[in-house]
Amino acid sequence: VFEEIGHRVKEIGNELVKKVNAIFQWDITKDGKTAMQWTIDLKNGSGAVYQGPARSSADTTFTLSDEDFMDVVQQKTNPQEAFFSGKLKVKGNIMLSQKLEMILKDYAKL
Repeated sequence: VFEEIGHRVKEIGNELVKKVNAIFQWDITKDGKTAMQWTIDLKNGSGAVYQGPARSSADTTFTLSDEDFMDVVQQKTNPQEAFFSGKLKVKGNIMLSQKLEMILKDYAKL
C-alpha cells in the first residue's frame, strides 16, 4: 500500500506538498504492538514515503491495526467511523487527516 502511495507521491509530489504541507506517521499494530511504521512526508522537498518513524516531527500520527488499516484504504471502513469506534487513534493535528484522505482515495482507485 505505502509503495503505491510512494509512486503517487513521486508523480505529483510537488503539487501535494503545496496542498498538504504536513508529515503523517502511521503506526501499524499487530496483536496490540507496533509492527511497522511508515511516514508520508508532504512537507519537505517534493514529498517522500518511507518505512520508519518520521525523520522530523510528524504533524499527525495515526495508530491502527493492520486489518483496520487495509479496511480504511480499501474504503471498506470510513476513517471517521474507525476513529469514533476507537479503531483509529490520532495524535497531533487531526484536521490534517482530511487532506490525507485525498491520497487514500486515489489509492482505492488503483
